[in-house]
Amino acid sequence: MSYKNILQLKSLTYDDISLLPNKISNIEHRAECDTSVDFLGLRLSVPIIASPMNTVCGGRMAKALADMNTLGIVHRFNTIDDQLNEFIENGLADSQFKAAAIGIKGQSEIERLKRLADFGIKIICIDIANGGNRLLEKLFHEISDIVKSYDLKIIAGNVASYETTKYLIELGVDAIRVGIGNGAMCSTSIKSGVGIGQVDAIVRALSAKEDLNSNVKIIADGGIANPGAMCKAIALGCDAVILGMALAGTEESPGEVLKYNNQRWKKYCGSASFAVKQDNKSYIEGEESLVPYKGTVAKVIREYKEGLQSSMSYLNSKTIEEYQKNSTFVILTSHSFLERKPQL
Repeated sequence: MSYKNILQLKSLTYDDISLLPNKISNIEHRAECDTSVDFLGLRLSVPIIASPMNTVCGGRMAKALADMNTLGIVHRFNTIDDQLNEFIENGLADSQFKAAAIGIKGQSEIERLKRLADFGIKIICIDIANGGNRLLEKLFHEISDIVKSYDLKIIAGNVASYETTKYLIELGVDAIRVGIGNGAMCSTSIKSGVGIGQVDAIVRALSAKEDLNSNVKIIADGGIANPGAMCKAIALGCDAVILGMALAGTEESPGEVLKYNNQRWKKYCGSASFAVKQDNKSYIEGEESLVPYKGTVAKVIREYKEGLQSSMSYLNSKTIEEYQKNSTFVILTSHSFLERKPQL
Protein backbone atom coordinates (compact mmCIF):
# COMPACT_ATOMS: atom_id res chain seq x y z
CA MET A 1 0.00 0.00 0.00
CA SER A 2 1.28 3.46 -0.90
CA TYR A 3 0.75 4.89 2.60
CA LYS A 4 3.86 3.02 3.73
CA ASN A 5 5.94 5.47 1.72
CA ILE A 6 5.43 8.08 4.43
CA LEU A 7 7.88 8.08 7.33
CA GLN A 8 5.82 8.86 10.42
CA LEU A 9 7.86 11.38 12.38
CA LYS A 10 4.99 13.75 13.09
CA SER A 11 1.20 13.79 12.92
CA LEU A 12 0.74 14.90 9.33
CA THR A 13 -2.08 16.72 7.57
CA TYR A 14 -2.88 16.95 3.87
CA ASP A 15 -0.86 20.17 3.65
CA ASP A 16 2.21 18.36 4.99
CA ILE A 17 2.50 15.89 2.10
CA SER A 18 2.54 15.96 -1.67
CA LEU A 19 2.38 13.34 -4.39
CA LEU A 20 5.66 12.79 -6.19
CA PRO A 21 5.28 12.86 -10.01
CA ASN A 22 7.86 10.14 -10.62
CA LYS A 23 6.08 8.16 -13.34
CA ILE A 24 6.51 8.54 -17.12
CA SER A 25 2.93 8.92 -18.28
CA ASN A 26 1.44 7.42 -21.43
CA ILE A 27 -1.86 9.19 -20.83
CA GLU A 28 -2.64 11.77 -23.50
CA HIS A 29 -5.63 13.36 -21.78
CA ARG A 30 -6.99 13.16 -18.24
CA ALA A 31 -10.38 12.03 -19.63
CA GLU A 32 -8.77 8.61 -20.12
CA CYS A 33 -8.60 8.24 -16.33
CA ASP A 34 -11.50 6.35 -14.76
CA THR A 35 -12.36 7.70 -11.30
CA SER A 36 -15.05 5.12 -10.53
CA VAL A 37 -14.84 2.80 -7.52
CA ASP A 38 -16.82 -0.05 -6.00
CA PHE A 39 -18.40 0.96 -2.71
CA LEU A 40 -20.81 -1.15 -0.65
CA GLY A 41 -22.56 -2.65 -3.65
CA LEU A 42 -22.51 0.53 -5.73
CA ARG A 43 -20.24 1.73 -8.50
CA LEU A 44 -19.53 5.36 -7.65
CA SER A 45 -18.46 7.51 -10.59
CA VAL A 46 -16.24 9.50 -8.22
CA PRO A 47 -15.28 8.35 -4.69
CA ILE A 48 -17.27 11.16 -3.06
CA ILE A 49 -19.93 10.98 -0.34
CA ALA A 50 -21.91 13.91 1.05
CA SER A 51 -21.69 14.30 4.81
CA PRO A 52 -24.85 13.56 6.86
CA MET A 53 -25.05 17.14 8.16
CA ASN A 54 -28.28 19.09 8.24
CA THR A 55 -26.80 21.91 6.15
CA VAL A 56 -25.14 19.56 3.65
CA CYS A 57 -27.25 16.55 2.72
CA GLY A 58 -31.00 16.39 2.52
CA GLY A 59 -33.05 14.67 -0.16
CA ARG A 60 -32.37 17.25 -2.82
CA MET A 61 -28.61 16.89 -2.43
CA ALA A 62 -28.87 13.09 -2.35
CA LYS A 63 -30.90 13.12 -5.58
CA ALA A 64 -28.45 15.39 -7.39
CA LEU A 65 -25.57 13.14 -6.35
CA ALA A 66 -27.49 9.98 -7.24
CA ASP A 67 -28.05 11.38 -10.73
CA MET A 68 -24.24 11.56 -11.03
CA ASN A 69 -23.79 8.06 -9.55
CA THR A 70 -22.32 9.42 -6.35
CA LEU A 71 -23.72 9.13 -2.84
CA GLY A 72 -25.30 11.40 -0.26
CA ILE A 73 -26.13 10.33 3.29
CA VAL A 74 -29.38 12.03 4.29
CA HIS A 75 -28.96 13.51 7.77
CA ARG A 76 -30.82 12.36 10.92
CA PHE A 77 -31.54 15.73 12.53
CA ASN A 78 -35.30 15.43 12.02
CA THR A 79 -38.13 12.98 12.63
CA ILE A 80 -38.14 9.66 10.83
CA ASP A 81 -41.18 10.80 8.83
CA ASP A 82 -39.32 13.91 7.73
CA GLN A 83 -36.23 11.88 6.88
CA LEU A 84 -38.24 9.45 4.75
CA ASN A 85 -40.01 12.32 3.04
CA GLU A 86 -36.63 13.63 1.92
CA PHE A 87 -36.32 10.50 -0.21
CA ILE A 88 -39.95 10.35 -1.33
CA GLU A 89 -40.33 14.00 -2.31
CA ASN A 90 -37.09 14.00 -4.27
CA GLY A 91 -37.76 10.89 -6.33
CA LEU A 92 -35.26 8.60 -4.63
CA ALA A 93 -37.58 5.73 -3.79
CA ASP A 94 -36.30 3.52 -6.61
CA SER A 95 -32.71 4.72 -6.65
CA GLN A 96 -29.87 2.45 -5.57
CA PHE A 97 -27.77 5.49 -4.72
CA LYS A 98 -29.32 6.34 -1.39
CA ALA A 99 -28.10 6.22 2.18
CA ALA A 100 -29.32 7.53 5.52
CA ALA A 101 -27.96 8.30 8.97
CA ILE A 102 -29.22 7.14 12.34
CA GLY A 103 -28.20 8.05 15.87
CA ILE A 104 -27.03 5.75 18.61
CA LYS A 105 -29.28 6.16 21.61
CA GLY A 106 -32.77 4.95 22.34
CA GLN A 107 -35.39 2.68 20.85
CA SER A 108 -36.39 5.53 18.52
CA GLU A 109 -33.18 5.08 16.53
CA ILE A 110 -33.79 1.36 16.16
CA GLU A 111 -37.28 2.20 14.90
CA ARG A 112 -35.73 4.74 12.54
CA LEU A 113 -33.43 2.03 11.18
CA LYS A 114 -36.31 -0.42 10.71
CA ARG A 115 -38.39 2.07 8.76
CA LEU A 116 -35.44 3.12 6.61
CA ALA A 117 -34.78 -0.55 5.85
CA ASP A 118 -38.45 -1.15 5.04
CA PHE A 119 -38.20 1.75 2.59
CA GLY A 120 -35.38 -0.01 0.77
CA ILE A 121 -32.36 1.90 2.03
CA LYS A 122 -29.40 -0.49 2.18
CA ILE A 123 -26.59 1.82 3.30
CA ILE A 124 -26.89 3.07 6.88
CA CYS A 125 -24.50 5.43 8.64
CA ILE A 126 -24.37 5.26 12.43
CA ASP A 127 -23.63 8.93 12.90
CA ILE A 128 -21.77 9.72 16.13
CA ALA A 129 -18.68 11.74 16.96
CA ASN A 130 -16.70 8.98 18.69
CA GLY A 131 -16.80 5.61 16.98
CA GLY A 132 -14.57 4.09 19.65
CA ASN A 133 -17.46 3.85 22.08
CA ARG A 134 -19.09 0.83 23.72
CA LEU A 135 -22.49 2.41 23.08
CA LEU A 136 -21.95 1.73 19.38
CA GLU A 137 -21.19 -1.91 20.15
CA LYS A 138 -24.37 -2.14 22.22
CA LEU A 139 -26.45 -0.67 19.38
CA PHE A 140 -24.76 -2.88 16.81
CA HIS A 141 -25.75 -5.99 18.74
CA GLU A 142 -29.32 -4.70 19.17
CA ILE A 143 -29.75 -4.11 15.44
CA SER A 144 -27.86 -7.20 14.23
CA ASP A 145 -31.04 -9.09 13.28
CA ILE A 146 -32.30 -6.13 11.24
CA VAL A 147 -28.93 -5.72 9.54
CA LYS A 148 -28.82 -9.39 8.58
CA SER A 149 -32.44 -9.76 7.48
CA TYR A 150 -32.31 -6.66 5.25
CA ASP A 151 -28.68 -7.22 4.16
CA LEU A 152 -27.73 -3.71 5.25
CA LYS A 153 -24.30 -2.13 4.86
CA ILE A 154 -23.18 -0.24 7.95
CA ILE A 155 -20.91 2.81 7.97
CA ALA A 156 -19.55 3.68 11.42
CA GLY A 157 -17.07 6.07 13.00
CA ASN A 158 -15.57 8.49 13.50
CA VAL A 159 -12.18 7.16 14.57
CA ALA A 160 -8.59 8.38 14.34
CA SER A 161 -6.41 5.59 15.67
CA TYR A 162 -5.26 2.03 14.98
CA GLU A 163 -7.01 0.73 18.09
CA THR A 164 -10.44 2.22 17.40
CA THR A 165 -10.31 1.20 13.74
CA LYS A 166 -9.50 -2.35 14.87
CA TYR A 167 -12.43 -2.18 17.29
CA LEU A 168 -14.88 -1.33 14.49
CA ILE A 169 -13.43 -3.90 12.11
CA GLU A 170 -13.83 -6.62 14.73
CA LEU A 171 -17.35 -5.38 15.42
CA GLY A 172 -18.17 -6.16 11.78
CA VAL A 173 -19.00 -2.81 10.20
CA ASP A 174 -18.67 -2.43 6.42
CA ALA A 175 -17.10 1.03 6.22
CA ILE A 176 -15.33 3.31 8.67
CA ARG A 177 -15.26 7.10 8.79
CA VAL A 178 -11.77 8.25 9.69
CA GLY A 179 -11.08 11.71 11.11
CA ILE A 180 -11.64 13.48 14.43
CA GLY A 181 -11.28 17.19 14.95
CA ASN A 182 -10.45 18.19 11.37
CA GLY A 183 -13.76 19.22 9.81
CA ALA A 184 -14.20 22.87 8.87
CA MET A 185 -17.01 23.31 11.42
CA CYS A 186 -15.62 20.86 13.99
CA SER A 187 -14.09 22.31 17.15
CA THR A 188 -13.41 19.00 18.89
CA SER A 189 -9.64 19.45 18.97
CA ILE A 190 -9.90 23.03 20.21
CA LYS A 191 -12.41 22.30 22.95
CA SER A 192 -11.40 18.80 23.99
CA GLY A 193 -7.74 18.50 22.99
CA VAL A 194 -8.59 15.32 21.04
CA GLY A 195 -7.60 14.64 17.44
CA ILE A 196 -4.61 14.10 15.17
CA GLY A 197 -3.55 15.14 11.70
CA GLN A 198 -5.83 13.62 9.09
CA VAL A 199 -3.06 11.90 7.12
CA ASP A 200 -1.81 10.37 10.35
CA ALA A 201 -5.34 9.15 11.17
CA ILE A 202 -5.69 7.60 7.70
CA VAL A 203 -2.33 5.82 7.96
CA ARG A 204 -3.26 4.37 11.35
CA ALA A 205 -6.64 3.18 10.05
CA LEU A 206 -5.13 1.64 6.93
CA SER A 207 -2.51 -0.11 9.03
CA ALA A 208 -5.24 -1.72 11.15
CA LYS A 209 -7.12 -2.76 8.01
CA GLU A 210 -4.03 -4.40 6.56
CA ASP A 211 -2.97 -6.13 9.78
CA LEU A 212 -6.44 -7.65 10.17
CA ASN A 213 -6.59 -8.56 6.46
CA SER A 214 -9.95 -6.78 6.32
CA ASN A 215 -12.08 -5.73 3.34
CA VAL A 216 -13.62 -2.84 5.27
CA LYS A 217 -13.95 0.42 3.36
CA ILE A 218 -11.96 3.34 4.74
CA ILE A 219 -13.54 6.77 4.28
CA ALA A 220 -11.54 9.96 4.82
CA ASP A 221 -13.89 12.32 6.65
CA GLY A 222 -12.83 15.91 7.26
CA GLY A 223 -10.19 18.27 5.99
CA ILE A 224 -11.05 17.87 2.29
CA ALA A 225 -10.91 21.58 1.50
CA ASN A 226 -9.94 21.20 -2.16
CA PRO A 227 -9.57 18.56 -4.90
CA GLY A 228 -5.88 18.11 -4.09
CA ALA A 229 -6.69 16.94 -0.57
CA MET A 230 -9.13 14.39 -1.97
CA CYS A 231 -6.45 13.15 -4.37
CA LYS A 232 -4.05 12.60 -1.49
CA ALA A 233 -6.65 10.73 0.57
CA ILE A 234 -7.50 8.39 -2.30
CA ALA A 235 -3.84 7.93 -3.27
CA LEU A 236 -3.03 6.97 0.33
CA GLY A 237 -5.47 4.09 0.03
CA CYS A 238 -8.87 5.42 1.14
CA ASP A 239 -11.90 4.04 -0.67
CA ALA A 240 -13.84 7.31 -0.61
CA VAL A 241 -13.93 10.76 0.95
CA ILE A 242 -16.73 12.59 2.74
CA LEU A 243 -17.30 16.20 1.77
CA GLY A 244 -18.99 18.70 4.05
CA MET A 245 -18.01 22.31 3.56
CA ALA A 246 -17.13 21.68 -0.09
CA LEU A 247 -20.79 20.87 -0.76
CA ALA A 248 -22.32 23.34 1.70
CA GLY A 249 -23.44 26.47 -0.05
CA THR A 250 -24.46 24.70 -3.24
CA GLU A 251 -27.90 25.09 -4.72
CA GLU A 252 -28.92 21.62 -3.57
CA SER A 253 -27.75 21.86 0.05
CA PRO A 254 -30.55 22.38 2.60
CA GLY A 255 -31.53 25.92 3.49
CA GLU A 256 -32.33 29.14 1.74
CA VAL A 257 -29.93 31.37 -0.12
CA LEU A 258 -29.28 34.49 1.98
CA LYS A 259 -28.24 37.89 0.70
CA TYR A 260 -25.74 39.92 2.71
CA ASN A 261 -23.39 42.71 1.59
CA ASN A 262 -24.44 42.19 -2.02
CA GLN A 263 -23.33 38.56 -1.91
CA ARG A 264 -25.26 35.29 -1.68
CA TRP A 265 -24.62 32.90 1.20
CA LYS A 266 -25.89 29.71 2.81
CA LYS A 267 -25.70 28.54 6.41
CA TYR A 268 -23.24 25.80 7.35
CA CYS A 269 -23.36 24.17 10.78
CA GLY A 270 -21.33 21.51 12.51
CA SER A 271 -23.39 18.53 13.61
CA ALA A 272 -22.95 19.43 17.28
CA SER A 273 -23.63 23.14 16.88
CA PHE A 274 -26.41 25.14 18.47
CA ALA A 275 -28.45 24.98 15.27
CA VAL A 276 -28.81 21.20 15.43
CA LYS A 277 -29.14 20.67 19.20
CA GLN A 278 -32.15 18.57 20.05
CA ASP A 279 -33.92 17.36 23.17
CA ASN A 280 -31.97 19.74 25.42
CA LYS A 281 -28.77 17.80 24.79
CA SER A 282 -25.50 19.55 25.50
CA TYR A 283 -22.88 19.70 22.75
CA ILE A 284 -19.71 21.76 22.60
CA GLU A 285 -18.01 20.50 19.48
CA GLY A 286 -19.66 22.26 16.53
CA GLU A 287 -19.58 25.72 14.99
CA GLU A 288 -21.85 27.72 12.71
CA SER A 289 -21.05 29.99 9.83
CA LEU A 290 -22.15 31.31 6.46
CA VAL A 291 -20.47 30.03 3.31
CA PRO A 292 -20.58 31.67 -0.12
CA TYR A 293 -23.20 30.38 -2.52
CA LYS A 294 -21.48 28.06 -5.01
CA GLY A 295 -24.09 27.24 -7.64
CA THR A 296 -24.98 23.66 -8.47
CA VAL A 297 -23.38 20.65 -6.82
CA ALA A 298 -22.66 19.24 -10.28
CA LYS A 299 -20.12 22.02 -10.76
CA VAL A 300 -18.33 21.09 -7.53
CA ILE A 301 -18.30 17.35 -8.31
CA ARG A 302 -16.95 18.05 -11.79
CA GLU A 303 -14.12 20.15 -10.32
CA TYR A 304 -13.17 17.37 -7.91
CA LYS A 305 -13.41 14.68 -10.56
CA GLU A 306 -11.21 16.63 -12.98
CA GLY A 307 -8.69 17.24 -10.22
CA LEU A 308 -8.52 13.52 -9.50
CA GLN A 309 -8.21 12.69 -13.20
CA SER A 310 -5.38 15.19 -13.57
CA SER A 311 -3.56 13.71 -10.57
CA MET A 312 -4.02 10.20 -11.98
CA SER A 313 -2.59 11.27 -15.33
CA TYR A 314 0.59 12.55 -13.65
CA LEU A 315 1.05 9.08 -12.15
CA ASN A 316 0.26 7.19 -15.37
CA SER A 317 -2.83 5.65 -13.78
CA LYS A 318 -6.01 4.94 -15.69
CA THR A 319 -7.79 3.38 -12.69
CA ILE A 320 -7.95 4.14 -8.98
CA GLU A 321 -6.29 0.80 -8.26
CA GLU A 322 -3.31 1.75 -10.45
CA TYR A 323 -3.26 5.21 -8.89
CA GLN A 324 -2.91 3.83 -5.37
CA LYS A 325 -0.18 1.43 -6.44
CA ASN A 326 1.75 4.17 -8.28
CA SER A 327 1.54 6.79 -5.52
CA THR A 328 4.61 7.94 -3.62
CA PHE A 329 4.64 10.87 -1.22
CA VAL A 330 7.08 13.42 0.06
CA ILE A 331 6.82 15.44 3.25
CA LEU A 332 6.80 19.19 2.69
CA THR A 333 8.60 21.84 4.69
CA SER A 334 6.71 25.04 5.43
CA HIS A 335 8.65 26.76 2.64
CA SER A 336 7.95 24.07 0.06
CA PHE A 337 4.25 24.24 0.97
CA LEU A 338 4.20 28.00 0.42
CA GLU A 339 6.20 27.71 -2.80
CA ARG A 340 3.53 25.45 -4.30
CA LYS A 341 0.72 27.96 -3.70
CA PRO A 342 -0.25 30.47 -6.42
CA GLN A 343 1.73 33.70 -5.94
CA LEU A 344 -0.88 36.42 -6.39
